[in-house]
Amino acid sequence: MNFVIFDFCETLVRFQTADRFVDFVIQKENHRKYQWIDFVSLMLFRLKIITIINKVFPKLNPSKRLKLFQIRGIKTATLEALAEAYYLQEIMPNLILPIYELLQQHIIQNDYIIIISGGYSPYIKLFTEQYHLKKYFATEIGITSEKVSGFFLGKDCLYEQKVVLLNKYVRENNIVFNKSIAYSDSISDLPLLQWADEAFVISKEHSQTWASTYGFKEIIHD
Repeated sequence: MNFVIFDFCETLVRFQTADRFVDFVIQKENHRKYQWIDFVSLMLFRLKIITIINKVFPKLNPSKRLKLFQIRGIKTATLEALAEAYYLQEIMPNLILPIYELLQQHIIQNDYIIIISGGYSPYIKLFTEQYHLKKYFATEIGITSEKVSGFFLGKDCLYEQKVVLLNKYVRENNIVFNKSIAYSDSISDLPLLQWADEAFVISKEHSQTWASTYGFKEIIHD
């Protein structure tokens, strides 16, 4: 049995899903209470404050945090319903076909498949359930009194955090496998790709130089 890990955004799906989900929720609910945060974010970019923060604290991801805060107060039931709509309307029509076909091959081979992503759990959960995958890890949206708190629940599921979660999961579930295989598009997943026995970098249209630098295989799609 192979232990197979797929990143989600720009690996299985053609775009970064987290901020786009927040915008989808805002639009569908006309939730403009915190729209001023967009102006604050723009000013922080123009003043290069976010650029400085990203350099000093590269894993903090302030833009993502500010974006999520904009749906503070949305009811949990509404969030779940909108996650289903987002999944059907935005995610499924934008799957990257060659990688989706690879996923299907691993399913047919009865491999142990996990999705691990910095995207948000409400829609990644739906993808995992539809294809009967073993597990998913994603960034969790905090909930307080059955409403979105505007903050992450726990850590953002990026960088080394993915490996921390995988190691814990493998250990606690006594998973034994012949080979681990990882797919991701981003150098931010370098810890994950180096963790795997076999790593594939997913690239759009052009090769990414860092893939060969680290000795990874590469899949280029249009």
